Amino acid sequence: MREVILMQYKSGLPSIAILGYGKMGEALAKGIIKARISRRLLATDELPDRLDAVKKAGIEAFTSNSEAVKNADVVIIAVKPGQVGSLLREVSGEVGEHHVIISIAAGVTLKYLEGNLPSAKFIRAMPNITATVGEAITALASGRLASNKDLEQAKAIFNAVGRCVVVNEKLMDTVTGLSASGPAYLFLIIEALAEGGLRLGMPYELALQFAAQTTLGAARMVLESQKHPAELKEMVTTPGGTTIAGLYEMEKAGLRAVLMKAVEKASKRAKQISDELTKP
Repeated sequence: MREVILMQYKSGLPSIAILGYGKMGEALAKGIIKARISRRLLATDELPDRLDAVKKAGIEAFTSNSEAVKNADVVIIAVKPGQVGSLLREVSGEVGEHHVIISIAAGVTLKYLEGNLPSAKFIRAMPNITATVGEAITALASGRLASNKDLEQAKAIFNAVGRCVVVNEKLMDTVTGLSASGPAYLFLIIEALAEGGLRLGMPYELALQFAAQTTLGAARMVLESQKHPAELKEMVTTPGGTTIAGLYEMEKAGLRAVLMKAVEKASKRAKQISDELTKP
């Protein structure tokens, strides 16, 4: 399905401008280039070393956000949340009816975006850092003026760095707490598993390789088998065996509740940041 969307989209390639060439901006640029879904790719950044990175990647570098927008059909806002307001004011004179503006700024609502540029077509996106290895999961929510065609354009861009799902915007804070913050939770778990191997005498680099590949394999089983995680867990849990002994310790320590609380806490913080950004 992902490949079909990309091929359909290629029939009319747009010019794409990425405003902010940080980790996510760079990951999206690499995905766009690899998928060949842009006839022209531009990027901006205020830091000289990041502009050098833009040029080294073979992307047109701009110091002016307005100039980049003037030359683009699709605009990706990839700056920090606190910079979005000033950026929108800066480019307001160049935004036309043909522009599709996609914001990946955490906590910045469609209401806030449309309040700054009422006539613009906005799509809000929340990818995660695994876009840097082409394995992101991105949530998309359409603004009031964005069409199905605009949404297909956004899908093509984010499918180029993983996969994407269209959601109601009210779920965006939960998405932020679960998938945007989620890689950090999993990095911590991988680190802990590796340290468990280290504690029992396994060289750390070897233990880390086992822990990371095991996590990757487990994730693929969930996605590809379409079985419930509990059912997959039963496949490796035998009566009186090693796995149930380890699972018992995890349950006793409350790992399940800790992870659920982590998602809840991060989601609430996302809502708090959103409220802080959008308050009068």
